[in-house]
Amino acid sequence: MDLRQIENILKIAQEENITRAAEKLYISQPALNQQLLNLEKELGTRLFYRNRNNWKLTEAGEIYVEAGKKLLEIKKDAYSRISDLAQTKREQLTIGVTPGTGGRMLAWVYKKFHRTYPEIRIQVSQSFGRQMQKDIASGVLDIGIMTIGNSWSSKEVTEELRKAEMILVMSKDNPMKNAAFFEPDGTEVIDLKALCDEYFVLGNRAGINHTILTDIFEQAGFTPKIYSQSGVFQLNMSMVEENLCCGIIEEYHKDELPEGVISYKLSSHPTLNVVAVYKQGKYLSRAARDFIDIAKEYWKECELKFE
Repeated sequence: MDLRQIENILKIAQEENITRAAEKLYISQPALNQQLLNLEKELGTRLFYRNRNNWKLTEAGEIYVEAGKKLLEIKKDAYSRISDLAQTKREQLTIGVTPGTGGRMLAWVYKKFHRTYPEIRIQVSQSFGRQMQKDIASGVLDIGIMTIGNSWSSKEVTEELRKAEMILVMSKDNPMKNAAFFEPDGTEVIDLKALCDEYFVLGNRAGINHTILTDIFEQAGFTPKIYSQSGVFQLNMSMVEENLCCGIIEEYHKDELPEGVISYKLSSHPTLNVVAVYKQGKYLSRAARDFIDIAKEYWKECELKFE
């Protein structure tokens, strides 16, 4: 099996569309299609059910993709070990981030990482938590940076980067701000139960944060009235600023809030964990290990910022 061919077929399966796959691979669609036809002729069976916009794997295709992922994982493991042994510092790291944990973190980490590993290429993939779990398990991603709640369980390895408190956000014109009170230590908080009649914007259902928020509302004893579900932070905060709904976000987003949005800690003080996740038993190269350690430095700085 040709490894480049395997990568190309896996890209078709991932995109579920040969035209999009060709664009991502920077090759022509006819060339990719011919490569697929030649492979199917060699195997004597089709690998995909074709229609205009949605290609699905046949049973033979699922077998090919599963075997292909394993072979690419073996290649990646071998190259990482050899790179460490030869101290060449030449490899590629595929890093997954969720919409809420990417951006500034990657820019900060990569700047420092690049000083030590100028020849290592980092490929970034953005997805919601559940898809990221699948990509880590299948070997598509070397490391995933994501948020998890206390009830999260997985066979993968997790390393905590930081613990973060979830905070309530609302428009400065929302009269429910008057429900705030001070705890004995002087912290201004709101009991989430007081907002049971308010509308809320929640994250995308495909994200782990959606599960975390569901747990928070269950502990408060009510089901929220949902105004919108979106994984786009700026859009969500715009709706909050217009006093259309309230929201619950990670405290490290506090300095990104629009001028018309205010925040309060919740009296229950719910938390989540920002973690680095990688496959159980996977060989982590020296570069991958250093990437995680630099990410810990970034989140430590964020933690000190909000103390």
